[in-house]
Amino acid sequence: MRSGRKGFTLIELLVVIAIIAVLVSLLLPAVQQAREAARRTQCKNNLKQIGLAMHNYADAHSRFPMPSLMWGNALGGGGIGGTQTSNVWSLAILPYLDQANVYNLYNFNRSAWDPTNTVAGQSKLQAYLCPSTPRIETGVTYTIPQALAAGGGIANTALTLTNAGATDYVCTNRVRPEFLNIAFNVTTFTSANTAAMDGWAMGFLGNAAVAESSWAKPNGGKISDMVDGTSNTMIVGEVAGRNTLYRAGYKSVAIASPVDEATYQSLVGGGAWVDPFNGNWELTGRPFDGGNGSQWNGPCAINCSNAKTNPHRALQDAAGLYSWHAGGAQVVLGDGSVRFLSQNMSNQALASLISRAGGEVIGDF
Repeated sequence: MRSGRKGFTLIELLVVIAIIAVLVSLLLPAVQQAREAARRTQCKNNLKQIGLAMHNYADAHSRFPMPSLMWGNALGGGGIGGTQTSNVWSLAILPYLDQANVYNLYNFNRSAWDPTNTVAGQSKLQAYLCPSTPRIETGVTYTIPQALAAGGGIANTALTLTNAGATDYVCTNRVRPEFLNIAFNVTTFTSANTAAMDGWAMGFLGNAAVAESSWAKPNGGKISDMVDGTSNTMIVGEVAGRNTLYRAGYKSVAIASPVDEATYQSLVGGGAWVDPFNGNWELTGRPFDGGNGSQWNGPCAINCSNAKTNPHRALQDAAGLYSWHAGGAQVVLGDGSVRFLSQNMSNQALASLISRAGGEVIGDF
């Protein structure tokens, strides 16, 4: 008498494996979506805490922090390369993000590049890192060459940050007329249209070696300056992944000669929270594919490029907002609320959100 069969036949085993594979293929996207939803929520919470810190700073100082501050003498003087001091919004609000210990390490009589501030600048702060951003390290290393630093009147030597704490957030200062002309399909916007161009505040660059009239002086920063209303004025947004240049999700390789957009991004992309160049962002947009480096403006301002600078103007011409969230990027408004902006939103609405006193009627966004 034959005993009963034990185990599976080969065909049965293959069928079971195929069924399991189908179930896994159905489950995996759901798991990935759940994980991204959690990362996006954490990113939103980071921005919410930044917004609260901004308001707590304003309560103490009667204004939001200055986006950036650099004071130096490129011909010499105290501090490395003649750069005597620097500050940036992401440094100024640290006591209100429960990071007073890092804040107290910083010597405000010296700049971010000075060796006395290396330890403070190397602090890795989770509040400034969006977990959706693909990165191997939470520190960034980059050098502003001597020629570029001297040309901007910043210093008389190269300025290096080594393993400095990274940030995925930047303050939104201004809309350039090039983007306004695209958004409104006109050719009439010029630098004189300051109400339509200026965001919540601009920083300050002073150089003791040149006339005071040539300094870039601060403006804005008080809640009363936001004539359009705090709920209609953007103050901080995502520009993730710096100082690497990404275009439409793909990394761009820097080319030393001729110097291209990716190279400028690697030098003055402001990817460290202690870097005063993280306090400057002036929107020009890019083509929908992110451009090729020679196109420093265009109709796309969300998730096409994370460029914060361009060879055309070394410290201006930001592409826009950039994140690894599908469909858009998150921002903080002047009232402290966090909004997700669709990458398909109207450019007119986006430009209106950036300006603090343009008088635009934005509506739903």
